[in-house]
Amino acid sequence: MESNADSRPLKPGPLYWIYQAAGWGGYVTYVLIFYFVFARPRRVSDVVEIVLIAGVLPVVMTHGLRRWMFTHRWAGLREWPRKVRQSASALLLAVVCTFSIGVTAGIPQGRVWVPTEGMWWTLFAYVVAFGGWLFAYERVHAHRSHQQLEIVAREAQLRALRAQLNPHFLFNSLNSVRSLISENPQRAATMVTGLADILRYSLASDRHDTVALADEMAIVDEYVGLERTRLEDRLRVEQVVEPSALRARVPPMLVQTLVENAVKHGIAPLPRGGLVRLEARVTDGRVEIIVTNPGRLGPAAGDRGFGLRNTRERLRLLYGDLASLTLRDDSGQTTAVVTLPLEMTA
Repeated sequence: MESNADSRPLKPGPLYWIYQAAGWGGYVTYVLIFYFVFARPRRVSDVVEIVLIAGVLPVVMTHGLRRWMFTHRWAGLREWPRKVRQSASALLLAVVCTFSIGVTAGIPQGRVWVPTEGMWWTLFAYVVAFGGWLFAYERVHAHRSHQQLEIVAREAQLRALRAQLNPHFLFNSLNSVRSLISENPQRAATMVTGLADILRYSLASDRHDTVALADEMAIVDEYVGLERTRLEDRLRVEQVVEPSALRARVPPMLVQTLVENAVKHGIAPLPRGGLVRLEARVTDGRVEIIVTNPGRLGPAAGDRGFGLRNTRERLRLLYGDLASLTLRDDSGQTTAVVTLPLEMTA
């Protein structure tokens, strides 16, 4: 992306040179077709002249114009001042190319410049060609700028969501610690240690959009150990994870949020507790994560819970319509299902 804030354009990538070669190569082809159809006699020197003046010279000049536009910050100008400058540039470059044709025609005759047949049509053709280049370049640059702004906005939203998730998790965990401080200080201390490990992981993973599922499973184990300190035998967890799924990449804290939601809404309210079942598998190029817990969905359960709303929004920002989080009622059990495009850790 070429930044408007910096007057020095970034080094053009391969795609830029491909467009340059394709565009001016097409123009050279157009000129050569007319030459071979109408010119009599035909000379090799004329073909070389056409290639140089209609193909090579415009590439050099438009590349220089690109630098000039960035140096003088044309992208920051209002539309009409910018259009006037672009029109003047197209005309000036067209005049240079047309004059170059006259110079090459005059050199064999010992003259500085000789008017050529169809000079005004040549000038018009170059004006159209350079004008088309400026139009196409501006459209491509505007599209890339728009894409970059969307990426920046998406990353800002993701950072905000992750920043919201950490205090939310911390608040829930501190409530659990507080309930044990007076009853069992030793257990409370153990919970604080586990909480510190989870927060360390959460803060470290903030630098990445996705992490390996194996890392997520390790932090889920930490979280389950923390909650078992509080819930004891009331919390039972069963994990069925395919080995191939452990290398799949998932958003950080995704699985932990699902398990936390299952414990909070499915296990903690039940005097006898229950089983949280966690499954992860790879199916048809997608990763599927399923968390099941006791209890039925309420009327608005699909929208409840900050953690689940946060998770849905993060999935939308990262994957668009390619990922989903759904909740369903399975005969007295609540099942959360996340599907993601498969991306494997190197």
